[in-house]
Amino acid sequence: MIGVVIHIEDCWNYTQSDRDIDILQIYQETAKFLGADLFIIIDKTTEGVFSTSRRPDLEYATYNSIGEVINAYPNMAKLYFEHIRTIPLDVKYVSLSDLIHPKDNVLYVFGGDDQGLNFAEIPLGENDQAVTILVPDAILWVIVAMTIAFTDRNTKGTL
Repeated sequence: MIGVVIHIEDCWNYTQSDRDIDILQIYQETAKFLGADLFIIIDKTTEGVFSTSRRPDLEYATYNSIGEVINAYPNMAKLYFEHIRTIPLDVKYVSLSDLIHPKDNVLYVFGGDDQGLNFAEIPLGENDQAVTILVPDAILWVIVAMTIAFTDRNTKGTL
């Protein structure tokens, strides 16, 4: 199983609006097109995420924290994508260009557009890695990072 984990934040989430549904549909369509079987939302909104758009060929789950995701999928490798400038110095990371993608049983975890991942909350397991996409200091939106990561996976192949 190949999963995508995204954080939904209030910075762009307009609960129960057409924009909310459209954005989630874009994420879902992109995840499926790029080979994901599982779509996980970490809901960081104040009012909750609402979306009626769901692909029947994707498994869905919603959690409130990265810890809940880690506990729910303990046997899956996790690849945590984050900008190099926000990865703490004590966290070992790999550049996407050097990443060897696991063939299966992996979650691609992306921080939110407004707030990234908090590595203090993330216990990196034996099969987990922090991954950075080397870009200038410009903002790298999650949907773009997800597309780059999965294109890299599809181009390079897997273990």
